[in-house]
Amino acid sequence: MLTGIIVVASLFALLALVEVYARFVMGLGDPPLWIEDREIEYLPQPSKSYQRFGNRISYNAYSMRSRDFPRSKSDPAEVRVLVVGDSIVHGGSKTDQDALATTLLEKRLSKALGRPVVVGNISAGSWGPPNFLAYLKRFGLLEADVVAIVVNSRDYADAPTFEPLDARRPQHKPRLALQEMYEKYIPRYAKRRVKSFHASRNISPVDVKECLEALREVIRLARASGAAVVLAQYLKRSELENEPEIGYHEIARVAKELGIEPVQLGEAFARALEAGSDPYRDGNHPNERGQQIIAEWLFDPIRKAFSATER
Repeated sequence: MLTGIIVVASLFALLALVEVYARFVMGLGDPPLWIEDREIEYLPQPSKSYQRFGNRISYNAYSMRSRDFPRSKSDPAEVRVLVVGDSIVHGGSKTDQDALATTLLEKRLSKALGRPVVVGNISAGSWGPPNFLAYLKRFGLLEADVVAIVVNSRDYADAPTFEPLDARRPQHKPRLALQEMYEKYIPRYAKRRVKSFHASRNISPVDVKECLEALREVIRLARASGAAVVLAQYLKRSELENEPEIGYHEIARVAKELGIEPVQLGEAFARALEAGSDPYRDGNHPNERGQQIIAEWLFDPIRKAFSATER
């Protein structure tokens, strides 16, 4: 009897230690929460902040990974920039809020322009142009002066699937960090189905048509609101080592059809690799150095685009 009690007590003590380790060392138990949406597909729950893997993750009232700001400008001198994208712009839980390209851009633009600047981060992992479009139709352009669209080669066919959200994008906070480990991470590694960037699936001509037309519509919508448009193309490490995927060329073609010369982030990432400063976290997503590069290479095009709107 006593032995059984000791065994049970030891098991509970061990589980408690693992829970503490998972929560406070691994950073589990407080995942960013998501909303299923019939039009946007999914988006972060608004007005929520988290501590995750030692990083701060915060969403404003518009589900942007940005600080809060009112719908209308509170100062006539204020400059507003919306940066739209997927996991590249979003940064994920492994990127602190202050290390995001959008946060860095906001500070640098404000200093350079000598005016209040708001940079909104409209993004989520695996979003594509149809998601961007649905979001902007829902929330509007919020008096943006410049809209910067950051796309990767896969975005030319990354159409929404509207599948139910799973453990990768939880809608409710787990009671225990161990629960999150069991539901989200153990199955992922046990089944060897870690698929960073985008889940692979056959490219559908229907998806390609939907995504490229959505990209055109995002650009038209931004321009119709009076905003200037900047489009930047991001390349994975494999595309730098070999050659860009077909989607890169298709997106560049659409941009040029609409009179936009894309900003080529791949060139900057290639330079960083040559200099011995790896800007990739996993070959697909940027690390903190990569976020800095994105901010640096978007700075001049955004500043020039804004200056053109003031003429």
